[in-house]
Amino acid sequence: MLLRVMCGYLRPMSTVLIVDDDPEIADIFRIFLEKEGYTPIIASDGNACLERLQHSTCDVVLLDIMMAPMDGWETLTRIKTNPQTSAVPVLMVSGKSLDEREQEKYGAMFYQYLMKPVRRTELCEAVRRALNPG
Repeated sequence: MLLRVMCGYLRPMSTVLIVDDDPEIADIFRIFLEKEGYTPIIASDGNACLERLQHSTCDVVLLDIMMAPMDGWETLTRIKTNPQTSAVPVLMVSGKSLDEREQEKYGAMFYQYLMKPVRRTELCEAVRRALNPG
């Protein structure tokens, strides 16, 4: 396990999978997370996300909704119905507000819903909470 000194203490480096089809947004999220001591991995779509999860250990997933060919909701469903990945917390990140139908259908599957544009402090705090619930 990789360790990084943070605030004078050794702590494990958590891996965050960023899933967004916009490379600029993915890169901004990567920079935010690296500055906080996380190890980010980027996947450009839902299929790449599922592939990464099969071959890498990820502690949290940041998942965009509006992607093609597989949107974030289908990707979320596949993550949560796979016994190997179902325990990984998923933060949904989108420029579109969550509607009532989506909340009813998917609300129990994701840890938190963040609206783009998201500030660095908001994103990093959400990741921290997902890693340390309670």
